[in-house]
Amino acid sequence: MQERTVQRKDGREDALKLFFGRICCVVGLLLSAGGFVVATLGASVNLSAGAVGIALGVLGYFVGARRLGAASIVLGTAAVFFMAAASTGLIPGVAPLGHGYD
Repeated sequence: MQERTVQRKDGREDALKLFFGRICCVVGLLLSAGGFVVATLGASVNLSAGAVGIALGVLGYFVGARRLGAASIVLGTAAVFFMAAASTGLIPGVAPLGHGYD
């Protein structure tokens, strides 16, 4: 009888950890995708969105969401590089942010 309750408790803990990992990865993916959109529109170049996406992907990966974690890490890294390239004007069609002088 006691073995079943221990197994249920372990199963619930594992499911909760996996759910938490998936939530972290989805938030990381959204932040990274948002970084791409904001950099493309030229509104802002904020590398912290990609960095937080990478960190949440790493957390989700270690908690148990392997595929989503890897996707979040890859997309976050690509977002950081894209935002850095957009801020320097290396991407055609995306003007670098100026100093506000017209």
